[in-house]
Amino acid sequence: MSISAFSCKKEKVDEDCGCNGQTYRTLENLQARYTGNGTFAVADSIDGYIYVSACDMDNALEVSNDDKTWNYIISGNVKKRCLGLDLELPAPGGPIQITYIKKK
Repeated sequence: MSISAFSCKKEKVDEDCGCNGQTYRTLENLQARYTGNGTFAVADSIDGYIYVSACDMDNALEVSNDDKTWNYIISGNVKKRCLGLDLELPAPGGPIQITYIKKK
């Protein structure tokens, strides 16, 4: 008779992620479209556009219903996404600490 034992190893959770984590990319004065729920589509020369989610929600932001209308200029520090969240933004992108925002 053969007995096999399997063990599960708990993977280390990356503590350097989310709004309190280290900045992996800085955005400077880029066109953005506010899509609601704290999320922006940001024009990006590398990827075409990226989605970022504001660390601090501002309920006064105006949603752009037109995919071709960039209604804000935004700067900020993009943080690494934490794995295991129920709602993840498509890569690239992640949480952003906004350092500058201006309505166009």
